[in-house]
Amino acid sequence: MIIVTVKSNPKPEFKIDFLNEFNNIAKTVREEQGCIEYQIYQKDKDSSDLFVFERWESRDALDAHLKTKHMIEFFETTGSWFELEKELKIYEVSE
Repeated sequence: MIIVTVKSNPKPEFKIDFLNEFNNIAKTVREEQGCIEYQIYQKDKDSSDLFVFERWESRDALDAHLKTKHMIEFFETTGSWFELEKELKIYEVSE
């Protein structure tokens, strides 16, 4: 199993837009082959600190997900909404 975590902080003026974009694609992502879990969490209602948590059956499933049209468009749309780099970590978990 693959676990992906992403810590990010959109610019305050884009936080709601980012959450809306995430929620718009989340249902599609959750239906992708190999997706076990795909969630976003916010530190608190006033914070721009966001945390994405994903679980995938395999690295191949994650790689396929990142190449989908909806994810490419999502990254193109939201990429400039962040001042700082996102902190991405990928873990491989043996069961």
